[in-house]
Amino acid sequence: MSTNEQPGRGPMRLAPAPVPVDVGIVVAVAMEVAPLLERLKNVRKYAPKGCTIIEGELAGKLVAIVLTGMGRARAQRGAMRLIDGHRPRTLLSAGFAGALDTSLTQHSVLMPTEIANVEGRLFPIEWPETQAIPGGIVRKGRLLTTDAIVLKAADKAALREAHKADLVDMETSAVAAYCAERGVRFVPLRIVSDDANVDLPPEILSIVGDSGSYRIGAAIGAIWRRPSCLKDLLALREQAIESAKKLTNAVISLLPIL
Repeated sequence: MSTNEQPGRGPMRLAPAPVPVDVGIVVAVAMEVAPLLERLKNVRKYAPKGCTIIEGELAGKLVAIVLTGMGRARAQRGAMRLIDGHRPRTLLSAGFAGALDTSLTQHSVLMPTEIANVEGRLFPIEWPETQAIPGGIVRKGRLLTTDAIVLKAADKAALREAHKADLVDMETSAVAAYCAERGVRFVPLRIVSDDANVDLPPEILSIVGDSGSYRIGAAIGAIWRRPSCLKDLLALREQAIESAKKLTNAVISLLPIL
């Protein structure tokens, strides 16, 4: 019996090995790039432990997108999977971020010039002065990575004061650190999903799991306890859909020059 046959099943089709890609994209939650995933061509999926990798063609580039789940540890593992398995020339960390700077408006797309973590480490982001950035993307600001969702406007203000940061997320610093360690070009891209002066519904903490999946039972329980939260959660969903569309457009405009 040949090595690619199984008893009683005939020839076994082996999944093709990952190939080198032009750009790797690290994303926490599929919702953040749902429109982008729909536009991929010649798609192949891989399911290594703890994440999902989707490879395809987009904007003239071969890309591999890893969906990691939320948090620094998951993001770093996803970056490792892409770099070791797909060997991208550039790694892009894309997704939603909360504004800490009150002058930033919802759905603004930023390429931060500096990444920070709560331990105080900084990662400057280089960009060639001669290379223009596509319209709609603003290169500015410091992005801070924390270990929890920041719900309260007062907490956002405290983080801005303590870290001199303009945005906050839960993944980017881990990806920046790993790319620096491995010598891979790193580019961050974030869209403002919530304003600095807005409190998010506390139900988010119980409804959204670390993997990024929604806990249906928790959602039903939250609505039962506070029926008015349904309106808040539906509004957040609509805002997330709009953010995902604009983020997808920004990624597609950026890909040709990465």
